[in-house]
Parts: sequence; C-alpha cells; structure tokens
Amino acid sequence: MKLSALIKTLVLMAGILLFDTHVCEAKLVKPSGGSVSANVVISKVFYSGSKTIADSPKAYANNIYIELYNNSTDTLDLKGMYIALGNTDNGDAAWTASAMATAHKDSAVVKQLFQISPDASYPMKPGQSVVLAQCAINHSQLAGGNVDLSSADFEVKSQNKNYKDSHNENVPEMKVIATFGTTDFINFMAMGPNSIMLLAADLNLEKCPKTFPKGKEKGNEYLIVPLFKSIDCVDIVKQKAPSADDKRFAASYDAGFTHTNSPDNNNAQAVVRKTAFVCSDGRVVLYDTNNSSIDFESTDDLSLCTYNNMVRGLSDSTIVIPETGYATVNITRPFSAGRDVTFVCVNATNNAATTDLTYNEYPGDSLLLIKGAWIAVGKPGVHTIQLSESQGVQKTRSSFITWAEEDTKTLSGSQASRSIYKFSNVVGKIGFQRVPAVDGKYNTATFSDGDRLYFSLTTAIADKIAAANGATDHADLDFIAWHGITPEKIAAGISEMKCDNKFQPVVHNLAGQRLSGLQKGLNIVDGKKILVK
Repeated sequence: MKLSALIKTLVLMAGILLFDTHVCEAKLVKPSGGSVSANVVISKVFYSGSKTIADSPKAYANNIYIELYNNSTDTLDLKGMYIALGNTDNGDAAWTASAMATAHKDSAVVKQLFQISPDASYPMKPGQSVVLAQCAINHSQLAGGNVDLSSADFEVKSQNKNYKDSHNENVPEMKVIATFGTTDFINFMAMGPNSIMLLAADLNLEKCPKTFPKGKEKGNEYLIVPLFKSIDCVDIVKQKAPSADDKRFAASYDAGFTHTNSPDNNNAQAVVRKTAFVCSDGRVVLYDTNNSSIDFESTDDLSLCTYNNMVRGLSDSTIVIPETGYATVNITRPFSAGRDVTFVCVNATNNAATTDLTYNEYPGDSLLLIKGAWIAVGKPGVHTIQLSESQGVQKTRSSFITWAEEDTKTLSGSQASRSIYKFSNVVGKIGFQRVPAVDGKYNTATFSDGDRLYFSLTTAIADKIAAANGATDHADLDFIAWHGITPEKIAAGISEMKCDNKFQPVVHNLAGQRLSGLQKGLNIVDGKKILVK
C-alpha cells in the first residue's frame, strides 16, 4: 500500500478533517437478487470453530457466526431475507459448480435454508453490521478465540443437545426453513467447504425442487435454488489443499474462493472482507468484486463488527482541473479523491416537474465512486486521486452524461430526433452547448482528445428545461447553463444536499435557531454547512 493511501486512511479514521461529509440516510430499500454489488454483503464468517478452555481441549462450535454488512449508501431492509448453506458432500456425490453447470445451470444445491423474520422490518443503516449467531452468549470463558456473541442480532434456536442450553432469549430467532434430516443448527464443516449465499426475501420456495446427493436416489434431500435470487455468494473451500474443484457457485456469482490460513480445524480463524475505502465520516467500504479470492482474507480477530483499518488496493493517479474550475474525466477504475474536488454526474427525468438538469454531487472523500464519465469541480491545478481494485459503492443514477469513444457520434433509429449537447468549459459559459446542426438536425457531434463528454435530450425534456435557461422551447434551447456546485462553494466548505431523505436531520440556521427541517439557503446540520437551493 502506498504511503499516501495509508496516511489518508489514518487521518480519516482519526476524524481530523476540517470539513466532514454529510451522508444522507436514504429511504428504506429492500435488497434485490442478482449478486448486486454495493448491497448487503457477507462480510465475515467464523466457521472453523475453536477448542474448549480445559485441561483436555475439545472441539467447540457453539461460537460460530455469520456477519452481514451494509456496503451501500441506502438503509436496507433485511425483512424476510434468506441465508443458505450449500451442500458439503465430497467426491462424486458433491453438487459442485461444474456439476451444476451441466445438470442445473444457474442454480445451487443447498443443504440448509434460514430466514430472518418476515413479520417485521429490520432496517440496516449504511456501514452497519448484523451478526447471525449459533448461540448468542459470551463464549470467551468457554473456548478459545475470545468470542462474545451476547450482542448478536439473530440466533438459531437449535434444540440439539449441544446448543439448546446456550441460547439468549433476548435475541430474535433466525428460523430454520429447510434442512437435511433433523439438523436444526448452522452445520458448518470445520475444515470446509462452506458455501454461503444471501437470498432475496421474494424467493419462491414452491418453485425450488429437491434433489439427493449427486448420483444418488436416496439419502439427504436438498433444495435447488436459483442463483439469480442471490444477493451475495461466498465460496469457502477446504482449508487443506484449497481447490476451485470444491466451488459450489458459478463463477459469474463468485469468481473465486476463500479459506482460512491454518490447515487445521478448530483453529479459531475466520474469513473477512478487506477494506477498500474509509469515508470521511468513518464509514468503512468493504471489497466487493464478486471474487472471494480478491475480496477476503484470513483473520485471527474474531471480535464482532470489526474490519481491518488498512485500506487495500489503492494506487495514486492525478487529474488536472483547468482555470475554469471544471474538468471532464473518464476514470477507468473506481476511485476516491480529496475534499477539495467534487465529482458530478448529470441527468434529467421526463416528468411534469422537470425544469432543469439534475446534478448528483459527491465530494471526493465521501464515497468510493464508480468508474466512468464525471465532471470534476474544484480549484484549478493538479489533484491526486486514488484508483481502487474494488468496486465503487455510489452508482450514478440514470446519468445522461456519456463519454464518446469514437471521434464522431451520430444518433440513429428512435434517437435520431434527439439533440446532442457537449460540455462547454469556457470562462463565463459553463454548461452544455448544443452541437451545430447537420442537415437541419442536432444529432451528430465530433470530438477531440479531451472534449468527449456529451448527453442527448429528447424534444419533450428539452421543452421542459428551456424555460429555466431563458429559452422559449426546444428549438431555442441552444445552451443549458450550469446550475450545479461551483469551485467557490467547495472552497467555502459548503456541500450540496441532493438526495431523497425521509428521515429529518437536526437543522439550525446561521443564528443557531433550530428549524423544523431543511430550508432554502444555508443550513447547519450536525456542524456541517448544507446549501439547499
């Protein structure tokens, strides 16, 4: 890791930045299937167990757990979510990923299925962890690993003789929906394999057929679940002689695999996601590339809700902002930057309320941003950015701005009637300039090396934006003025709040008077300056 990235991490974690980022608490969102990046992820798995603290130590599995993490910027609802464990058969009886590709493509065979209660919402804020425990008690005086699960969020209320006397009645139950035989506990294999999958709450169990071990017509019955309902998949293979042959999930859902470092069972080790970024508010962003070989590492730290403070996989690069204070950039990897640069994506919606473009603005140190076309706003000069090996957290929402790969772009087909607008980066004329007409149409644009940012507008949207820019209708809409954040506002430490928020923050005006909510103009929210237009 480069020294600059390490210094940035330590400074952010210490919370000594001059300006902090206001992170909006978003609407409650229900996680959807499809291994969506930047959603809720399986963040830590303690599956190997440990040994009792005694003169004659014995294997101890009461302290195993699964940890989930909200890696997104939304508040997610875990209501009804499923947690599945893949089959752990060996040899010819195993339903491995390669066997499933032939017999049950895009599916997985699971031996156990648990569910978080579908009866009530369970909101999970950005950066929050949720712990699913075998037995939600303090195990530190019973076995190695110093594991205290008394603060777990959910517990499997197993009636097995090994677990039934170690329950915490104050912790909600994670229900066993399907299992093989009478096994009503989390049945991890201490040495692996242990494939784990999160499934969306709308999984239709009636459409999940059953099967026996591969090549068998009797024995344990397993469920076949569709992978497209998965939210996250993690393949944990055997600790001894780790091999992709043990994988249970298709590569498109987990391209790799993970395992602990020790080749022995009951080793008091877990697998945990690496840290990709630390936001200026201290929120950790974890690796999520849909490849467990990259995302996870082995750890001896079994304490709950803790992740490595060391940022991984950042490399330095630079961008140059000209005298105007604006630069168009097409960044090829997820990235972060300093507080002195704000990255903007621009979009518009075709609805009755549209009167202007929408500017989604993200201070460089607030999120791990996705790769792609952006407008960087800040003080003229050279600025350092960090490129990440992980995936970006913040998705641009229906962004209109596009980076032209070719020198000439002509819209055709259903888009032939649209007008192309190129970014105008001229002092006194920052905005989007319509391209010159070709044969009476504005659907052809030419580009040069650093002049490749554009978007296209339908006639209907252009009509609605025209009035806000001093034009009468789309035919007169030659130029769309910039109404987003300016370099001067960034220098003054003013951040724009532009997101939906159903939770009301504590707001004061400049005189220190508490307000009922955000008002037009400058607001003070938790010590941060927030400008509302």
